[in-house]
Amino acid sequence: MKKTVLLFMMLLFGFGFAQKVKKEEKVKDKFESKQPQDMSVPPPPMTAFPAQYPNGNKAFINNVSKNMNKATLKDLGKKLTTKIILKIDTDGNILNISTYGANQIFNSEVKKAVEKATNNIKWEPGKNNKGEKVIDIVNLPFQYSNS
Repeated sequence: MKKTVLLFMMLLFGFGFAQKVKKEEKVKDKFESKQPQDMSVPPPPMTAFPAQYPNGNKAFINNVSKNMNKATLKDLGKKLTTKIILKIDTDGNILNISTYGANQIFNSEVKKAVEKATNNIKWEPGKNNKGEKVIDIVNLPFQYSNS
């Protein structure tokens, strides 16, 4: 009888004090649960292979630097930065050129230099996961130092 009561008590304490195992929650799940999702808005397109300048984007930045009118930039400051944003179609043509930075004179000068560097030059268009050519937006940071 003592053994039966002891076994019953052990089972009762075992079940009574057993810990619950929580499902591991990821940061992504926490974020998505707090954000309302509008299913009518499609997700952004995934570009597996972004658009490229013929000799690489580094060559593009070098060409932009060469095409800059350095005389207009002398009095603007030591270090100037902007972001060059290009929209490139499926044939490699540039549809739109934008520059975003703190100094508007520098932005307009960079935009002119980009137009010269891309005049009559076809880019390699971006491609999706299936290898199909897609319209792509290229964001490139640009810095210029007055020395």
